[in-house]
Formats: sequence, C-alpha cells, structure tokens
Amino acid sequence: MKKNRFFTLVCLMALLLMVMTGCKSDSTAELWSYIHAPEETVLTIDEAKKSFIFENVSYSFTKDDNFFNLRNASGAESKMRYVMEKDKMLLYKTTSYTYQGEGTPANICGVWNNDQNLSFEFNELGEFREDGYFPGYYTINEADSTIKLVYNDHFEDTVIYYSLEGNTLTIEYPWPMVHTTAQETK
Repeated sequence: MKKNRFFTLVCLMALLLMVMTGCKSDSTAELWSYIHAPEETVLTIDEAKKSFIFENVSYSFTKDDNFFNLRNASGAESKMRYVMEKDKMLLYKTTSYTYQGEGTPANICGVWNNDQNLSFEFNELGEFREDGYFPGYYTINEADSTIKLVYNDHFEDTVIYYSLEGNTLTIEYPWPMVHTTAQETK
C-alpha cells in the first residue's frame, strides 16, 4: 500500500513539474516573417528534417553560405539566395519579367512585365519605375550582375541581382525577414 502511495505521489509531482515548466517542443524549426508583418509566419526552416516551407509551398533543402538549394515534391530544383544580418535575413525572391518592346533588347532598358501585374521600366538616363508607381535612379554593376535601385522615396536603396536572357529579365529582389514574434493560431 505504501508503494502505491509513493508511486502516485511521484507521478503527481512529475505531472505538476511538467505543468509548471511547460512542455518543451521537440521542433527545431525556425519561423520567419516579412519585416512588415512580424506576427505572420511565411517561412519555416527545419534543419533536422531538411524541410523548407515558403509561402505554403514545401521543399526539401540543403544550404551553403549564400543559397538555399531547394527541391520541390516533383523533384524540380531551384536556388534561393539569402544573406544573414544578425537576427534578420534578406531572402531573395526570384521573379521573371518579359520585355514589352519590339525585337530582343540589348540591355535592361525598356518596359518589363510579368503575369502578376508587376513591372519594371528602365531608361537610358539611369531612371527606373517599379510597378508603374515607385520611381528612382539605378546603376548597374555588371561584374556581380547587380542593379542598385535608389528610390526617390517610399523605400531604402536596394541592390537586386539580375540576369538577361533574350526577352526575359530575371530579378532576385531582397525581402527583409525577422523571426516570427507570435505563434499563429491557424
């Protein structure tokens, strides 16, 4: 009888201790949000499970100092550039734009649109307009395939990566990310 009471007491103490300290999650996942919406998780990275979920799309991944090497469920591979800055990350989303002029462009000058109603317009004077609204000036660094966008207002200066193939301009645009501030209830 004393053994049963002792066992019950030990179980109750263990249960009380778990309740008081909280249950720890086995998850090693990092939760990331866009800096403008820090409470909404858009990226989950689980190194242990090699799981990368970005904007509700799942990938397996490896990484190096500059890229997440992604593989989707059908086996297609892609890369996503990133830069760590202390407790923040710049995550470069890749978007392709189609030239809207005649023929094949010799450089980035011209109007470029994509199927999501996003656009860039670059002219020979070093001026640009993003999405038909955000104006500024640009400079190109051909050695590292970057364009520095200096916005007139609205945004900080931004360095984007680019490549030009035929009538397609591919841009890697940096999005500032922070660790999610609150767990979602979704």
